[in-house]
Amino acid sequence: MVRKITRLAICFAAGLFAITLGVGAFAADDKKADKVLDVEEIMKAGHSKNGYINKIKTATKGEKWEDAAKSADALKVNGEMLGKNKVEKGEADSWKKLSDKYAKSTAAVVTAVEKKDAAAVTKALGSISCKECHDAHK
Repeated sequence: MVRKITRLAICFAAGLFAITLGVGAFAADDKKADKVLDVEEIMKAGHSKNGYINKIKTATKGEKWEDAAKSADALKVNGEMLGKNKVEKGEADSWKKLSDKYAKSTAAVVTAVEKKDAAAVTKALGSISCKECHDAHK
C-alpha cells in the first residue's frame, strides 16, 4: 500500500514538473514574440551579408521558394517592428512615413515570393531604400 502511494506521489510530482516546464516554455515564447528589436538589430538581420535580403535573392535565383518565404516572412516581421522604435535624429513624422514605407515594401516582398514571381521579388526588394532613411535618420 505504501509503495502504491509512493508511486502515485512520484508520478503526480513528475506530471506537475512536466506541466510547469511546458508553461514556462510558452511564457518564454510569448516574451520573445513581444520583444521589439532595435533599429540596428533589424537592419543587421535584414541587410547584412548573411541577412534576409541576400537570402531571399539567393533562394529566388535558385527557385527555392520555401527558403525565400521563410526569409521574406522574417523580413516582414522586422519591417512591421521597425516603426515601433524611436529614433534620435530626424523628425517623428518623417520616421513614421519612412518606417511605414519600409513595412509596405517588406510586405510586397512576401507577396511576390508567395506568387513565385522572381521579377516581382526583385522589384519589391528594389523598393527598399536605404539612402532615404539614412539621410533623414542616421
